[in-house]
Amino acid sequence: MRTASRHMPSYKARPVGPVAWLFVAVVASGLVYAAISSPSMVAIALLVLGAAFLFARLAAKREEDALCSLAEAREGESICDFAREFDTRAVDTWVIRAVYEQVQAQLTHVHPAFPIRASDRLKEDLRLDDDDLDLDVAMQVEQRTGRSLDETKTNPLLGKVKTVRDLVLFFQAQPKRSAA
Repeated sequence: MRTASRHMPSYKARPVGPVAWLFVAVVASGLVYAAISSPSMVAIALLVLGAAFLFARLAAKREEDALCSLAEAREGESICDFAREFDTRAVDTWVIRAVYEQVQAQLTHVHPAFPIRASDRLKEDLRLDDDDLDLDVAMQVEQRTGRSLDETKTNPLLGKVKTVRDLVLFFQAQPKRSAA
């Protein structure tokens, strides 16, 4: 008898819903109305937005260069090196893999396979912000590992996640989603 092997599922993004499209339509309509009713104010707003975009782009370029240097210094490191930083008898390997892959996915704009270390600080070293972590990484890891984020208040690492290691251990402490 042949047994099916279990494979970790890939993250499947949810399609954009009708409420989001309605919001985009309302914003676009407002911009068209503003352009028709007060062209000079729109021109000033566009100048200010253009300057803000330029400054933001320069800051992003500096951060990207720093991340590229970090990736180059770690050339040849892989998920195997990352996994060795954990006791895989105590930590679910699916959690290790999912955190590694989803954090790495946030950095593909810098390097296609960014070498992550458990000691990397999420904000200071990898330049990830709270939205990247809460809205992207956490939801993706939750979906891929079957760990629930419903009961985070009892997690001893709540509010203390600073490094990638902390993120792995945070998910390790979360209960598995019950089969419905």
